[in-house]
Amino acid sequence: MVPILRKNLLLPSLFLLIFSSSVFAETSLWKVSKEGQYLYLGGTVHMLSAKDLPFPKAFDHAYSDAAAVVLETDMAKLQDPATQFQLMAQLSYQDGRLLNQQISEQLYADLNKYLQERGLIPNMFLTMKPAGVMLTMMAVEFQRLGISQQGADTVYYNRAVKDGKSVAGLESIETHLGFIGNLGEGNEEQFLRQSLDNVKKTEEMMDKIVKDWKQGNLKGLEKTVVADMRRYYPRVYRSLLVERNLNWLPQIKRMLTTEEVELVLVGAAHLIGPDGILKALNAQGYKIEQL
Repeated sequence: MVPILRKNLLLPSLFLLIFSSSVFAETSLWKVSKEGQYLYLGGTVHMLSAKDLPFPKAFDHAYSDAAAVVLETDMAKLQDPATQFQLMAQLSYQDGRLLNQQISEQLYADLNKYLQERGLIPNMFLTMKPAGVMLTMMAVEFQRLGISQQGADTVYYNRAVKDGKSVAGLESIETHLGFIGNLGEGNEEQFLRQSLDNVKKTEEMMDKIVKDWKQGNLKGLEKTVVADMRRYYPRVYRSLLVERNLNWLPQIKRMLTTEEVELVLVGAAHLIGPDGILKALNAQGYKIEQL
């Protein structure tokens, strides 16, 4: 799974996991190896701008070398219309609650003002949970900015299916949707106020993230995405990143005991920072090479 500057991080971090064309020596792709076995570990984002394409050649080389593509979850199920209905249900209140009962009158009025400014239906957020509101605003801004290209996860998944390579997910679709649906629960006012404040900075933030990716600037990405999320959204940081990293790490380590070469694509925020997968693997004696 989108931060913004300093406190403003949650909008472009669920989607922060970006690849772009580049002439720099390093990319957002790593070769992880131990005792003669290796796999490729890279980041992804769900949607990109046309200007961010194509992906660095290193990704195509890793894909060609890999026998399997491993993503965060089961992509076939994620693309299933039934799953999309399930997600919509998780993003809306199902117990009679309404959003205007969970937040201040002023914040609800400001959300309606945003809808008016974007030419959308008033009160369309009324039955949505905080995560639903945030993701809806993000989708609106991405559409407005022309961020409509498939991300690396979808691109390489589709290639793998076409080429007959095996595909797998690190977590079940139910677990995956659960992490998304619960964002902002118990902290609705701050979560939505900052999301609303951030939305006007989406373009600025996405441009910065893409630039850092192109330059292989991991320190920049860590400061922009991970550090702010860790400081200002500790509950989101723990559930969205740390807990999932801990669940995925044993699976990645098992892959490194087999002859098969995998291309593992997860969100960039999962790879970097003090609780990132790369640091954990390095600490456990695995060789990490940035490609």
